[in-house]
Amino acid sequence: LTARVIVNHLWNRHFGQPLVATVFDFGRKGTPPTHPELLDTLAVELMENGWSLRRLHRLIVTSRAYQLESSTARQDGVKTDPENKWLWRFPAHRLESQAVRDSLLFLAGRLDTPRGGPSIPVSDDSSRRRSIYFVHSHNDHNRFLSQFDDAGVQECYRRSESIVPQQSLALVHARLAVETATELRARLDPSGSMPPAAFVRRAFLVVLGREPLAAEVEVCAAELASDSAQSRAGLLLALLNHHDFISIR
Repeated sequence: LTARVIVNHLWNRHFGQPLVATVFDFGRKGTPPTHPELLDTLAVELMENGWSLRRLHRLIVTSRAYQLESSTARQDGVKTDPENKWLWRFPAHRLESQAVRDSLLFLAGRLDTPRGGPSIPVSDDSSRRRSIYFVHSHNDHNRFLSQFDDAGVQECYRRSESIVPQQSLALVHARLAVETATELRARLDPSGSMPPAAFVRRAFLVVLGREPLAAEVEVCAAELASDSAQSRAGLLLALLNHHDFISIR
């Protein structure tokens, strides 16, 4: 039972949806697993390999199911399995709120990674420590983390995932996002002499982790016609709002 519960939590973290929907009530009264054989296989793998979570993480992320595309272009899959119960595609889901903030700080080269220490007051917008160290309570919430569905105070099983306009506004107007775009531009092109097309390719690789399409290079390079630091920071700010940045696909 312990191994199955651990596997269910890990699967939920990687795929955004658990094998047993009732993560908080894993038992006879809970919902049956969608893939019981998979659940048991991973549980046995965990037990027979010294309860190594590292090995289990590696096994999941190197699986074919994890490496599938998240595209819904396959009409046969949409028609026969619209809820993706049988994992014919990867279930795209947004990064957790803490990961969104930490990713911005990391891109700007300002993430404070040392472990431990006192908690951060939720009103401290100047802190560069990892988001896990913010004070977490019923009454006090960090404004940026709250926009992206921060974790509940009394439960850590699953998080809600909303799509609201405030999230885009936070990634466009929040000081953290604006400063990240400005500082990242300086990191990518310190001298300011990189050709527009090369800057676009470099920006896509660093922010989105992929090469841009030819059409994307053409459109973005055209927007950098003024070739100013402000226009390049503006492009990076737009990429920070791209679906490929704030979600796992």
